[in-house]
Amino acid sequence: MMPLLQNHLQKVKAIPQQDLADGFGAVYLPYALAKKYPNAEREWGWQYVFPARSLSVDPLSGVTRRHHID
Repeated sequence: MMPLLQNHLQKVKAIPQQDLADGFGAVYLPYALAKKYPNAEREWGWQYVFPARSLSVDPLSGVTRRHHID
């Protein structure tokens, strides 16, 4: 199981890196976390393990970002 998960994480790690290079890549964090850790929304540790295939507009903030899959 671990090799499968490690392989998956290695593949999806490239997604937020590319999103950041394109000017996106920040994940939604609740206000208290976003305030306490202002750079966390762009760090790998906060990115989704199962990211959506495409970017979308966050309906609450109007920010374009990648969400997790449903």
